[in-house]
Amino acid sequence: MRLRRSSAFLVAAALSLVLPQAVAQSKQDVLFQRALKATSCEQVPNNGRYCKYEFERVLSIGIKDVGGTDTVVGFHNSDIKNELYAVLYFGCIAVVPGEAHPKNHDREYGVHISPKTGFVYRTSAECRASL
Repeated sequence: MRLRRSSAFLVAAALSLVLPQAVAQSKQDVLFQRALKATSCEQVPNNGRYCKYEFERVLSIGIKDVGGTDTVVGFHNSDIKNELYAVLYFGCIAVVPGEAHPKNHDREYGVHISPKTGFVYRTSAECRASL
């Protein structure tokens, strides 16, 4: 009986160390999936590939001529007071938590969009590698 209680305690202790990281990762995954769903791209005559990123009335970004020679990034709706907002970060667009976002995330929480590929990346390093 003592052995079972000790084993159960060890398992519970191990899970308490692992679960906070798993929860933080799942929040990152949720944001990444949300960003993928927010993405739509189309080929526009005389303007190249145009990509929009619409986060349910919270954030709106547009990139004209993705990967071209005349790339333009438009922050159509980005406000630090909202749940999410966007900034330029080392050549990529970082979507990060704003003031209205619950404070339940870690420091690395956010996604990154490459103006060169139009793709959404989980980390800044992955995005910067695409430039």
